[in-house]
Amino acid sequence: MRYGSDQFYVRGPDEMYAQFPGHAEAVKRSQEIADGCSIELDLKARHFPVFTPPAQKTPETYLRELCEQGLRERYGAQPSAEAVERLSHELDVICRMGFASYFLIVWDFVRFAHENGIPASARGSACGAIVSYVLKLSHVDPLQYDLLFERFLDLNRSEAPDIDIDFCQERREEVIAYVRKKYGEQSVAQIATFGTMAARAAIKDVGRALDVPLARVNQITEMVPKTLGITIDDALQQNPDLRREYDNDPAIHELIDIARKLEGTNRNAGTHAAGVVISNGPLSDHVPLQRAIGKGDDAGSRQDQAVVTTQWVMGDLEKVGLLKMDFLGLRTLTLLDNAVKLIENTRGIRVDLEKIPLDDPKTYALLQRGDAKGVFQFESDGIRELLKRMRPDNIRDLIACNALYRPGPLGGGMVDAYVNRKHGRERPEYPHAIMAEILGETHGVMVYQEQVMRILNRLGGIELASAYACIKAISKKKHEIIDQRRAEFIQGAQERGASEDTARAIFDLITYFGGYGFNKSHSAAYAQLGYQTAYLKAHYTAEFMAALLSSEVEDGNKRDIMVQHIEDARRLGADVLPPDINAGEVEFAVAQGKILFGLTAIKGVGRGAAQEIVRARKERGPYRDLFDFCERVDLKLVPRAAIERLIKAGAFDCFKARRAQWMHVLPQALQAAGEIQHDRRAGQRNFLDVFESAGPDAAPALEALPDIPEWADSEKLKNEKEALDFYFSSHPLAQHEGDLQRFSSHCVANLADLGANQEVLVGGMLTQVRFQNTKKARNGNTRYVRCKLEDLTGAVECVMWPDDFVRYKDEFREDRVCLVKGTVERTREEPGLILTRVLSLEQARQEFTKAVRVTLSLNAHGLEAVDRLAAILQRTPGSCPVYLELHDATGKRCRLKTGEHFRINPSKLCMSDLEMLLGPDRIEFYGAGNGNGRNANGRS
Repeated sequence: MRYGSDQFYVRGPDEMYAQFPGHAEAVKRSQEIADGCSIELDLKARHFPVFTPPAQKTPETYLRELCEQGLRERYGAQPSAEAVERLSHELDVICRMGFASYFLIVWDFVRFAHENGIPASARGSACGAIVSYVLKLSHVDPLQYDLLFERFLDLNRSEAPDIDIDFCQERREEVIAYVRKKYGEQSVAQIATFGTMAARAAIKDVGRALDVPLARVNQITEMVPKTLGITIDDALQQNPDLRREYDNDPAIHELIDIARKLEGTNRNAGTHAAGVVISNGPLSDHVPLQRAIGKGDDAGSRQDQAVVTTQWVMGDLEKVGLLKMDFLGLRTLTLLDNAVKLIENTRGIRVDLEKIPLDDPKTYALLQRGDAKGVFQFESDGIRELLKRMRPDNIRDLIACNALYRPGPLGGGMVDAYVNRKHGRERPEYPHAIMAEILGETHGVMVYQEQVMRILNRLGGIELASAYACIKAISKKKHEIIDQRRAEFIQGAQERGASEDTARAIFDLITYFGGYGFNKSHSAAYAQLGYQTAYLKAHYTAEFMAALLSSEVEDGNKRDIMVQHIEDARRLGADVLPPDINAGEVEFAVAQGKILFGLTAIKGVGRGAAQEIVRARKERGPYRDLFDFCERVDLKLVPRAAIERLIKAGAFDCFKARRAQWMHVLPQALQAAGEIQHDRRAGQRNFLDVFESAGPDAAPALEALPDIPEWADSEKLKNEKEALDFYFSSHPLAQHEGDLQRFSSHCVANLADLGANQEVLVGGMLTQVRFQNTKKARNGNTRYVRCKLEDLTGAVECVMWPDDFVRYKDEFREDRVCLVKGTVERTREEPGLILTRVLSLEQARQEFTKAVRVTLSLNAHGLEAVDRLAAILQRTPGSCPVYLELHDATGKRCRLKTGEHFRINPSKLCMSDLEMLLGPDRIEFYGAGNGNGRNANGRS
């Protein structure tokens, strides 16, 4: 962006007087006006909205009435004394603190969501309140899981409670619109955020201002590790390449020095993803407002739109007494809702997720296998490994798994202790009987903040409210408060029969592990959601995976994840069918146990186009061919580019013609369709319209397709990837999979587990090849290459520096299948490779194959086959020995070494001839020396 002027700055007084000669009094008056402006903010008053209960009722009495009704619905007509007493205590605290209206406001918009079929559920410490449970804000029973109200609210706190509600991501805006309507447009706004100049953004912006070539700026930016919160100074220390560019290139030195000064400053205003502020009366009386463009996801819709936001950030709004609420959009709630609807459509079963059994063996078996891709909170590689180790068999294990999978517990040995004790490899030790009661569910490990609060309360006699303050002091290392609570705890524990030494040792454990403790209320709420997704995946695999794939469509950065989900679905028995213009729905759907490819997942086919395709098909039946398709859809909604992508994706393969043929006749089909649609709009009919009433079974007026050969497999797959962003029907590497696995030391997916500088040999396909130059020559060489290496498990960013590139420069070309040797680079979040060598498959086979074994069956292969085998082997003479392994009908076998004149060159051996003669899986290569640590044998 260019401003076209250098005058965008604040002028000083002298410049202002010079700009307005003869108007000195007016310039002076502007300062007087500014001096006369005064505003005083009352930081003690609250400006919370007021909920208006039914006539003759106060907010307090109405809240009690709703809670008592909800108590009976949740716990039965005769709720336990514990539940009644807990509810009474919580309501007393809420009403004494003046928050009855607050709870009614939250209850009201959650009620609206439930009544309108919008999934909603509380998260965080609010789930520890029985009031949240009986008002149906939360679906976690705090009594069942020993969750504490004091973790959420107590009389000693001055700040307002904070109830975070997750809503269906696609319908969140409907709830916000309801709140606006109820409390008035002038009283509701979303909250502003300010994006700051992070390290990479600062470098990009300064580079643009200094007119540094974009490619060079991108190169420097890529050298900044993708670590959260990293600074430019940190990057200079961590990445020697960046430091070298900074030291040796004056232009880069200047760029980075300026970027360091701008780093951390506000760059742009945005809209908070969840925060909404509501006031009693117009918000403009208390806070400045602005109109901002909210992104589709932020605004709860797919389109960008203008939203009213505050000009102050969240913390400032709370200081001036305004009520902030979080309306969070959670994709998992949308996923669960869509999966339940698919199940009802395909099987006629309405699954109530609140009533599914929490002890389902099939669900826990899935989790114990680590089959948790797509399962909420349990889908990362690390936590799936933890699931395999832990082997959870109850919901409490899942709650603990959520809480333990964090850096502190992982590094502090808490995870190992939990797993070992659960499986009897280690015995828990309890210094006191009360400790055993509280920590029994987690095998003696202090996992939750609530457990620490219970120990401080029951053993030390410290009030629960003060116990929570103690936990906060421990996490923030406030030693004065910690020492005060230690004395109180030791005294209270001695009064309850513990020795001073035991009490001191227990408090030392609390100070050590208390800082790692996690909010059990939040962990329980999300473990429940995780269990629900796992249950659907285990019992309704096709519907769940279809909903999961649909949830990833809008995020173009997750195409690799979509590939993983498709492979996962197929492995679990739910095949994903290819795109089909006559079967596909707008989203992924299910028919006869198979997943139908969603039309919106095809790049360039937007939601509007997909909806139009489905509408026209449902209106008049399946399409008969490309010509019929073009005539029936609105070509303004389904343009030529979208149809080309449909052809390339294989969506017209259902008509049994070649993709190349459809692409060739597309201009003709569009022209004919345009003329027909024009005539129809003009009120004219042609003879084809006569057949419309005959329905889809009428004989189609097919145009003769030209006899054009199909695209080559490589071009077909290339077009397919262009349309889908991934290969679907096959992969260019599929035919080389055996060789790549045979000679590679690792696949791309394994690289994340390796340390820096580890040498690897990886096979795959080169993509995104970019040739670049360094500013400073290395041994007279400046040319180097960056590229990606893609295999069947993923892709990795690679670089080969000038000294090596000069030897291998001719080996780099787009879509080339090869093996690369190099070392793992860990300067960024994702691993990279520094390449030192490139090998063709022929080179790898020649270099790494030390022997070949040919298996013959005496029943299937006679003397003629042996003679033909000999002829094939002698076509490629070399130094590699060949062994024959003979099998007879009884299973006996013997191995023979062939003569010296049958030694071969494995790189030139014609595998197709051998497989045609002997059948598949008869040729086995024995390799050595590739340093991969694998079994070097490979079958072909």
